Amino acid sequence: MEEPESHMHPQMQQVFIKYLMDYYHTKLQGLITTHSNEMVRTVGLSHLRVIRHAGNFKSKLYDLSTLLKDLKKSENLSDKELANFFDWFFEIGYSEIVFADKVIFYEGDTERLFIRKAMTLEKYKKLSQQYVAFIQVGGAYAKNYEKLIRLLGIKSLIITDIDYEKEKLTVADIEDSTITNATIKHFYSLNHPTDNALVKNLYAWKNTKENIMDNLIYICFQTDHDGYARTLEEAMLNKYFSMSVTDLYKTSEWVQKRNDSKLDFSIPNKKNDKKISDEDMVSIRDILASTSGNKTDFMYSVIMNGYVENIMPEYIDGGLLWLMQ
Repeated sequence: MEEPESHMHPQMQQVFIKYLMDYYHTKLQGLITTHSNEMVRTVGLSHLRVIRHAGNFKSKLYDLSTLLKDLKKSENLSDKELANFFDWFFEIGYSEIVFADKVIFYEGDTERLFIRKAMTLEKYKKLSQQYVAFIQVGGAYAKNYEKLIRLLGIKSLIITDIDYEKEKLTVADIEDSTITNATIKHFYSLNHPTDNALVKNLYAWKNTKENIMDNLIYICFQTDHDGYARTLEEAMLNKYFSMSVTDLYKTSEWVQKRNDSKLDFSIPNKKNDKKISDEDMVSIRDILASTSGNKTDFMYSVIMNGYVENIMPEYIDGGLLWLMQ
């Protein structure tokens, strides 16, 4: 059956393929070709065979059922958990990965808004001409896609936060800090199984480009080149105001920065239950702690003021340029 989704509403595609799957289990053997994300999502990994470009006039067939079978028969508990992970998350909408030329994994809504807008810039024009799948995974779960990425050979960029200890505010303390990001720790351990994933080690790991796995997976996170930021918003403000997380400014100076830039961020009026005066010194981390419930509004102000190019953090720029190659 060829392209049954033609002229079908997306909901009808789901109903139709579910009917065929029910019928198939008792009375039917067949092959369906499709470009429908709805149909692919509904049938799940175990029924999929993907044909992908493998060179000039060459294609390759990938049997995704083998991935689930290998995971489910494994004696490793983490593999069985990974099989359940794929069953669940593929079903709720991440199936576009099988159609993609390239993939960007990101943590949250603010990253999605920023990256999608960034890809409209002339600098990243080549990316906008390809089918790039956007997969939201948080900081802990991007590592779960490694086996699927490698199986399909899809060039993938994982954009995530380094998430070192929040209270660290000097360069020495930051570099000696541990991190909580499970994805970064997983991929770092592939190169350095006996080393601690301290921030200074991760900076060196990225400087030597070991964070690029087989030119297939790029682990993209903040470094000292982003003003020692630990999150996207810190890196963006560091870039725009040419500062670092170690810098302190008076509250009155932060008010002036906000007024001049028209960026939407909050300035705390209390710290440790004490009222902050105009002359008190405040760090960028204090600013973002106060803005934590308003990150989407901050990102909208970046986009609406046309700041995407000028506020682009080094770590994301490097990742997008690599993905574009």
